[in-house]
Amino acid sequence: MTEDLTVFSPEDRVKSVLVEMDELSFDVAPIEISGHIRKYVRRQDLKDASNTDRVIDHAVTLEEDDFLGTEVPVVDPSPESRDLLNILDERDKRFAFIIEDGIEGIVTHADLNKIQAGVPLYQLISEFEEAACDLIHEEIERNRWVSYLDDNEQGDVEELYQNAKGENADLRLVDCLNTRQINEIIREYGLLHRLGFEEERADEILDEIENLRNDVMHQRPVVGEHSFSDFVDIVEDLKEANQTLR
Repeated sequence: MTEDLTVFSPEDRVKSVLVEMDELSFDVAPIEISGHIRKYVRRQDLKDASNTDRVIDHAVTLEEDDFLGTEVPVVDPSPESRDLLNILDERDKRFAFIIEDGIEGIVTHADLNKIQAGVPLYQLISEFEEAACDLIHEEIERNRWVSYLDDNEQGDVEELYQNAKGENADLRLVDCLNTRQINEIIREYGLLHRLGFEEERADEILDEIENLRNDVMHQRPVVGEHSFSDFVDIVEDLKEANQTLR
C-alpha cells in the first residue's frame, strides 16, 4: 500500500488537485473533513469539472466496501480465497483504503505492480514449477524427456545440474528446467489433462503462466496489459492448477 497519503481539503480547487494528482500519478485521493478522512475524489471525475470548482463538490463519500484490514493477503494460494485480488475484483474497485487504528494507507491496481506484490505471485509460480517437475519425473521414465530438448538446451540443463551437485544441492535433473521447457514437455508428452482443465484451456493456461512468470521476474507491470478481472482469472487458474498437481 501507499502509506504517505496526500490529503486534500474540501476548499481545494479542482485545478490544483488535478495538477498534484497528475504529478503523483494518483487516481484516487482522500479528502479530510474536520480532521477525519470522510470522502475521496477520483481523477476521472475531475477531468470534465470546472477548474474553479471546489473539489468537495465532486467527491464521493467513503462506504464500507472502500475499506480493507491490514491482515488481508495480496494473494492466498487457495482458489477463490478472500485475498486482495479477489476482493477488489468482487467489489469492482480500483482501490481500497487500508485501516487498522485508522486509515493507514491506500492500495490501488498500480500498487500490484510493485516488487512486494510480485513476491506472492512468484511463490505461486514456483509452486507450479515444482509440482509440474514432479509430474514430469513421475510420468516420463528415466528422464526420456531430455531427448525433446535441443543440444544447447540439454547442455544448459546438464550444466545447471552439475553446478547444483557441486554445491550439494538436493536437485533432480528435471528441476533444472525453465518454465518454457516444462510447459513444452507437458504438451509433448500428453500431460495437459493433469492440470485439471480441458486440454485446450490447459494449453492456454500454460502460456498465461509463462507470461506471468516473465513479467514478475523482469519486474514488468502485471496489471495493465489485461483487464483487472482477466488478471485475477489468470492468477485463479494458476492456483487451481497448483491445487490439482499437488
